[in-house]
Amino acid sequence: MNSFWGMDTAQLRGHAERLRTASGEVEDLTARLGAMVQGTPWTGSDAEAFRARWTELAASQLEEVCGELLALGGDVLDEADQQDVASRADGASADPDVSAIRPAEASETSVGYLQEDHPWIPNWLENPIEDAASGLAGMVSDGIGRSFTTGMGVLEGGLDRLGVNMDGFAQFQRDAGHFGEILEDWATGERVPTIAEVSAAGLLALGSAGVGFHEAATGHDSPFLDDRPGGIVESVTTDSTPAQSPRTLQDLVMQNDALRIDNPGGPLENGQIGVQEVRSVDGADPAFIIQVPPTEGASPTDVPGAYGEQGSSRDWGSNIRMVAGQHPAAMDDVRAALDAAGVPPGAEVMIVGHSQGGIVANHLSADPTFNSASGEPGTYNVTHTFSVGSPVQTVIPSQLSTQSVNVNHENTIGPGGSSGDLIAALDLNGVQIDGGILGAPNRHEVSLPGYPVPSLHPVTVLESNHDSTSPDGGADGGYSGSVGRATATDPTLAALQEDLTGMYLGDGTYVAQTQVVTVGRGEL
Repeated sequence: MNSFWGMDTAQLRGHAERLRTASGEVEDLTARLGAMVQGTPWTGSDAEAFRARWTELAASQLEEVCGELLALGGDVLDEADQQDVASRADGASADPDVSAIRPAEASETSVGYLQEDHPWIPNWLENPIEDAASGLAGMVSDGIGRSFTTGMGVLEGGLDRLGVNMDGFAQFQRDAGHFGEILEDWATGERVPTIAEVSAAGLLALGSAGVGFHEAATGHDSPFLDDRPGGIVESVTTDSTPAQSPRTLQDLVMQNDALRIDNPGGPLENGQIGVQEVRSVDGADPAFIIQVPPTEGASPTDVPGAYGEQGSSRDWGSNIRMVAGQHPAAMDDVRAALDAAGVPPGAEVMIVGHSQGGIVANHLSADPTFNSASGEPGTYNVTHTFSVGSPVQTVIPSQLSTQSVNVNHENTIGPGGSSGDLIAALDLNGVQIDGGILGAPNRHEVSLPGYPVPSLHPVTVLESNHDSTSPDGGADGGYSGSVGRATATDPTLAALQEDLTGMYLGDGTYVAQTQVVTVGRGEL
């Protein structure tokens, strides 16, 4: 009997994603080790010699490994594409996993000068100049960082002996350190951050400095901008009765809204994360819909209640931290919820979010230690994120296979009044600090007409345009209504629903189990 064993392109693409993920992990590890080597208080000739050896040998070799892993991943993807073309008589692509969503329009994304190739400058000249500039910027940044660390150490030592509360200054060090890392990445040519990210990180560092001085002066702990971790699971409610799966994108928005805790304007002890196990009638492995509701609890005028005091992690302080590129308690909550719900590592998941819930979804999808096809503990294969009213144009998914779709109400002023969602616009459309626009083929922004109101007052406009439902909870208003009306006509939403049908939505699927995980960060 003759038989032919061909290339499994799906496995090949999975291997390529694992190579890309490994490259990111090595790069992250290199950065962490480099920060430790350069930031240690060890001084003297031996210390300087050790740091020089690290830079010349270990760091350069690890950077080379990162490049080799990325190159191998690209080669593997090319091989998979060529195999698909060769496997069809008409030469067309045969990959069943290709998304129905058309690639997003190309944007003028700026990359760090180390990643950018200027075709009019020969590499033999360009590379040494860029390497020298990057090295010089790194040395200056390291010097500033060491001086800052030394100064803070002296300050802490002196004030600690006087019995002064230094917890606030420790928080300031973390926030200032993150701000410094963003600026260092830009200066050394690694990447170009967005204006929103730099602004939020700078605001956090400034706010934490104020907290530090306040606590030192008064001797009292302040919960303002508290950065304690989350992920404390309070309870898990499980319904194992098979049920109809969501049918449309509008259903997903309504299910997200149903998880909100009714406590208008007051602080909350915890929040809820929804986990639906969706199975297909053909017996394939289950997929999971993860629902992350928006900001909840204390109102934005409640200071410090809405900025770190309440037990629920999804407060206004977490909004700022995520836009700044940090990993706050609200992201810990989702990781803990998936673990508590028993979602297996490597499972295919879709994360749905409204407002802050969408920020959480997109930042998790951009984290290679969470969104990965490797199957490692704590990782999940995020196939899609679907969000409404979220400022998320500051992040790009870590996997090319992850499709990220966010819906916003377009900000307009016309004869019928003013409309639009100002919160969704807080990402400043992904504008980078050098004027570029952050974007990627799998990062999609859908702008829909808003709900005009006869007022220019931003709060009035926001109340009509940011909610996921109408004021009475009906599906015809808010983002639910907009998505429901536009899915059939908007090409991105129509393609997204096509992508999800048969896997997460619609005929041939059912919800085998629904779990609601109550989780938060606990008391101060």
